[in-house]
Amino acid sequence: MSLKRHRPNSYAVPCLILTLVAVFASGSTSGVGLIDQALTDLQVLYLFDNPRTIDWPTLYYLNDTYACHVDLLTVTSGNGFYYQTRDVPDKGIAVHRFEIKTNDQSLLDSLIDVQFRSRRPDVVIVGSTEPGSLVQRLGERILRLAPQTGSIYAIRKVYRDVTNVADSTVTGPVVTIQRREMYDRFADRIRLEVSQLYDWFQSEPLAETRLMRYEMIREHGTSGNSGPDFLSGLEPLRLLPLLDTLLAGGAVKESFVNRARLFQTFFDAARRTVGAKRVDNAMAGHKALLALSDQIASEPTLSGLPELKPYLEDLAARAQKAVLGEIGMNWEGTILLRDSPHGPKLKFRASLSVYGPQPIELSYIRFRPYWDTTEIILDSISRKIAPHQSFVREYLVDIERTRLEATMPESLVFAAEVVYGSVPMTVFSSIPIWERPELQIEFQPDFFFVPPVAKIEVDRVVSAMNWKAVITKPRYYHGTVTLNLETPRGLFAGAYKQTWELDKDRISETVRIPFSVSNLFELGIQPQTITLAVDGRVVATDTAIIRIAACEIDDKVAVGLMPDTTGILEDILRMAGANYRPLTDRTYQTGDLDAYTVILVGSGALRQFPSFRTITGRLEEYLRHGGSLVVLGQPSDWPEGALPVSFVPSAEQVAALELLNRIPEARLLSAPYVISDNNLLAWLQMRRKVAAAVVSPAEAVYVTPTGATLLSVTRLDEGQIIFCGLPLVEMISQLNIEAIHLLANILNY
Repeated sequence: MSLKRHRPNSYAVPCLILTLVAVFASGSTSGVGLIDQALTDLQVLYLFDNPRTIDWPTLYYLNDTYACHVDLLTVTSGNGFYYQTRDVPDKGIAVHRFEIKTNDQSLLDSLIDVQFRSRRPDVVIVGSTEPGSLVQRLGERILRLAPQTGSIYAIRKVYRDVTNVADSTVTGPVVTIQRREMYDRFADRIRLEVSQLYDWFQSEPLAETRLMRYEMIREHGTSGNSGPDFLSGLEPLRLLPLLDTLLAGGAVKESFVNRARLFQTFFDAARRTVGAKRVDNAMAGHKALLALSDQIASEPTLSGLPELKPYLEDLAARAQKAVLGEIGMNWEGTILLRDSPHGPKLKFRASLSVYGPQPIELSYIRFRPYWDTTEIILDSISRKIAPHQSFVREYLVDIERTRLEATMPESLVFAAEVVYGSVPMTVFSSIPIWERPELQIEFQPDFFFVPPVAKIEVDRVVSAMNWKAVITKPRYYHGTVTLNLETPRGLFAGAYKQTWELDKDRISETVRIPFSVSNLFELGIQPQTITLAVDGRVVATDTAIIRIAACEIDDKVAVGLMPDTTGILEDILRMAGANYRPLTDRTYQTGDLDAYTVILVGSGALRQFPSFRTITGRLEEYLRHGGSLVVLGQPSDWPEGALPVSFVPSAEQVAALELLNRIPEARLLSAPYVISDNNLLAWLQMRRKVAAAVVSPAEAVYVTPTGATLLSVTRLDEGQIIFCGLPLVEMISQLNIEAIHLLANILNY
């Protein structure tokens, strides 16, 4: 697995040892091979929100069947602009994760520029996304990109996942994939390779048999009918069509086309043969491609085309990689950085192993400084390495100390020329001077609301609170890190530990940050940023949001909490200053329920409370004697008969304009806080999924077009059951002030 991280204007961090291994293995027994990849230059871009919803069977179908490169891309909210790439070596699958400021929409254009700086993909697939998410907005921007006329690369097709979309809204051609069949076909690759991209991934047999459906929503420049597949109408290798387009008919064109056909013919023959014949075919194809590249470089009508040279270089690199794998060679370059009285000294260790049938000649090893254009020859003595033998040697590289501590993320490039069967080839080891430590820091939770401050004449601190941040790291990492907190105007951080010694055997550290607010704190949502630095260089950041919002819970209200599956509900109660206590399953069996004014049931809470299903009688008695039960939106596995009223969850997709407020003057919406429908439901301006329910009997306040309720009160003698199917926890986590007020109204009811 290869991991690359990128942050503009980041700083270099010297490391004790850095290693880059370029391993070329012939004929993989599973998955797409290097020769297949050399014969295909198609790329697919897959956009996704949640890595757990990625349609791996479909992506592996494209990668394995067509040998095309598959890039997966997601974008999340963060501070500034940061991106990270992980890939599965030699398999043509990579994941790109971007973080951008949510309120800076221009960064989406920067993201597209970065991702498409070398080329545009041929096919874009928009996977499962949440309405209004950054990924969905990114997909819309890509869809609006103007076609690049005259370019080698262009987005030819765009698809979207319509698996769960009504047929009435699907108007374009649809590609249908049998997910279970594809999963079974590529299960071994999925199990072995996806875990290299996501450490938490565990492959489990699919029980579902559903069909995945993708609608084509844009097509441009394809040849013929779009067909029933993603890549129908697209040429796997654009070399021949490109030459046919760029050159006029005649002997010159015929010469170019013949060499291109030789390359394809020999590589296709190598794909279908084994042993020495396979190697000979691959070598012959590579020779033909090198000759074609030289011929194009000398042709005035072609040499001036800006995209043609990078295209041929990429094609030649893929072809050479396939040939190196076939001849049986393992090249490894390693940097050893040692301390000395005169500063750090650098050694380069070169290792060449041969496991093929013929010897390989190592002609020279050169060093290419990033700060100069002149190469430095480290070794010019030609050596032949026999089959099943290795050559290993260390070279002292004289580099100024300032170069090793450079404030730029450049790499040290070492080049070695090898000769096989009189054909010279150059391999590279591009080794970074530094490697960003695998450290993260996160606010937990990433939002906070504080009560309004008192009105006083001078700027004095009138309220004190506490926030928490968590540092996470690999178990092997140890060292000193420093924290820095950037606060909005009017918010003051108290004393907290800013320098941390991270121990080797711990994977996390918790930082508690006391803070206070004053009259200078501005209204509205304000950002607060924390940074984590190593040797003065920032390696991780996180941004949380904070605002002033009243949420007064009467001191007489005692809340018994059944936590939601995220745990965020408990954080919200703590911010509100509520008098609450988390309940246990035994409380429902033998505890005194009358000790609680309100029992608050978080979403999905019943999975941890099996006794709740058996205490309907006790619960009804609690309610009839004045107790209040508040049920937030629940999943479909809610047990039947758990409440003394009929309660059936019914998830729906709704928009704000579709909701009906049957009781505008309802106490839930007016006391102690008057709630604006428009502001409360602004979160639903775009159609979203909500956890509605059919509750009977009930006084419904908000109802959906189907008649299900999103907010209701059911009275039982002196008590009541309040149901709220609005995504209250999520809305509060985005600091919707009306959602915060609604929670206070519900608990004070």
